[in-house]
Amino acid sequence: MNPEESAATVQGESPGKGKVPAFLAHGLLNNDLDLEALALEFAETGVTQVEQALRPEVADRLQDCLAREVPWALTFRDRSGPRKLWKEELAALDTATRAELDGEIEEIARKEFQFRYDSFMMVTAYKEKRHADLILHRVIEQINSPGWLNAMRTITGFGTIRRSDAQATRYVAGHFLRQHNDSNEEEGRLCAYVINLTRNWRADWGGLLQILDDEGDVTRTLMPRFNTISLFRVPTYHCVSPVASFATGARYAITGWLRT
Repeated sequence: MNPEESAATVQGESPGKGKVPAFLAHGLLNNDLDLEALALEFAETGVTQVEQALRPEVADRLQDCLAREVPWALTFRDRSGPRKLWKEELAALDTATRAELDGEIEEIARKEFQFRYDSFMMVTAYKEKRHADLILHRVIEQINSPGWLNAMRTITGFGTIRRSDAQATRYVAGHFLRQHNDSNEEEGRLCAYVINLTRNWRADWGGLLQILDDEGDVTRTLMPRFNTISLFRVPTYHCVSPVASFATGARYAITGWLRT
């Protein structure tokens, strides 16, 4: 999760719910999940990965949406703070300017917190009524529905969860997310989640969610396996390892925080 790319809340600012598509008629989550077993692991370690988390038809449709329909923007930090460049803006950069941009991103990464990946801020688009036909708008409604929120309360033990925010992300070769802990008291972040929507990802491609201790040592590595949800408490130090130059796929996910 990236603490400088927080999505706005939908609470009190919804543009009006849309028609629920057939694949979401029964909600997001797989009814066969053993929520109590997941809660025991989370209570002990503060981290869990939910296997076969979504209904199969939901996972399939969301993966297709992220791979084919989302208008991505490259997100990163420059010397003035977080920035994004849409596909058209990137295409307009000449070779020298793009090389200069990449050099500045990596220079900052050597010294301080930095990230580089493709993003679509789902709640912002929902509030602004942009890309109205995108099914991610219906996902925003689902992750703020009683079914999702009650399941997250059970797994995490946080009975004060009241809402979820979200962004879609895509990591390809050269993308990364440096170590940080998501701490932000003003936003009431209790737990981070990552819905993994990547088929056939390889560990040697990088892009792995790594949980760290206070000394920066890796305590757990979570593969972005298709149709899993990774959950971890806030604050927890973590990073996404750099995606290798030889990686031929894209790592897709929907990520966010469960908040008070």
